[in-house]
Amino acid sequence: MATQTFLVKLKKLTKKKHQQFCYEQSEFADCVNHCVERIQKGEKLSSKEVRFNLKSTIKNEAIRRAKKAISDYRKGLAKTIPTFRNSIGIKINNQNWNSVRKNGKWYIAFTTNKGKKTLPIVETADGQMYFPFLTPKNREFRGTIELLRKGTDWYVAIPIQVSSELDLEEKHKGVKESMQDYTFIGVDLGLRHIAVLSEPLSGKRQLFSGKEVGYMRRHFRSLRRSLGKKKAQRAIERIGKKESRWMKDYNRKLAKDIVDFARQFDHPMIKLERLDDIRTTCRSMTKTEKSIHSWPFYQLKQFIKERAAKFNIPVVDINPFKTSQTCFDCKHAEKGNRSQEKFKCKKCGHASHADLNAANNIAVSTTLAA
Repeated sequence: MATQTFLVKLKKLTKKKHQQFCYEQSEFADCVNHCVERIQKGEKLSSKEVRFNLKSTIKNEAIRRAKKAISDYRKGLAKTIPTFRNSIGIKINNQNWNSVRKNGKWYIAFTTNKGKKTLPIVETADGQMYFPFLTPKNREFRGTIELLRKGTDWYVAIPIQVSSELDLEEKHKGVKESMQDYTFIGVDLGLRHIAVLSEPLSGKRQLFSGKEVGYMRRHFRSLRRSLGKKKAQRAIERIGKKESRWMKDYNRKLAKDIVDFARQFDHPMIKLERLDDIRTTCRSMTKTEKSIHSWPFYQLKQFIKERAAKFNIPVVDINPFKTSQTCFDCKHAEKGNRSQEKFKCKKCGHASHADLNAANNIAVSTTLAA
């Protein structure tokens, strides 16, 4: 289990809300400093014993912050116990905040002195990716957030646990209910086919061959080789830049096609496999595949997220473990199920295009990538 933290910017606040949050931030800092003094004297504090104009749940977070500061000092992890300033972030535990979707846009709701506020966010790829998992019924995926200020701008630091099983059965019924409105599109990225898209329920799919990419990469490599014999270094550099521009343009167009495929469905969610190990998992031997082995897959992934964000389509990273070896029909996983582009299950006999089978497994996968 790993925890990642991403920043979400709140849309410009009214002057009244800005002043309210500034006051609460100052009050929270004073509360933490007050708790530090009392804990050092040996007092055991509860929110009832701390008299500050804050919600009890926020006062409990102040007590925890004070205890941690003292603990770090005693363990030698900090040279001194700090005096907390007004710029300190306000901690809000997982029971007192959640994501909200209204009119196709994402909001974040959290507890304040004046009740729970629901505020619009500046949507990013990370927000589109994770906010569907942070709705009121999905408390197990929410950690303690921190409300931060930089000048007049306000941010929320959100930790999220990844590589956790999103079990869609009865024990996580809330997740099932919150996710049932989405149509899942699996995207398998590879070498023989740059991308294979699939929506399992309708059976719609789209395959993007890697032949054009392989041809262009061999073309540019041939040009560099011939120029290298002539020792034309400047010309080689120009060819390299031209190839980079071509790859970037190709990735942008491919990202557009992938998002356009998703847009034909109601409430689509794109599921991408984690790309970290793509070159070690793709054992390529043909010239075409070797030509695109260094393809900028990470750039493609970022373009997909950027394009999807324009249409409020969430993009989720999925752990690709055994997606290419698992039968979509019976879920039997075995290395021998796949032979290059062909997939045939050793158990049930199901036969399919290997990359299409993988795309289907990615679409229904419930395992977030670390």
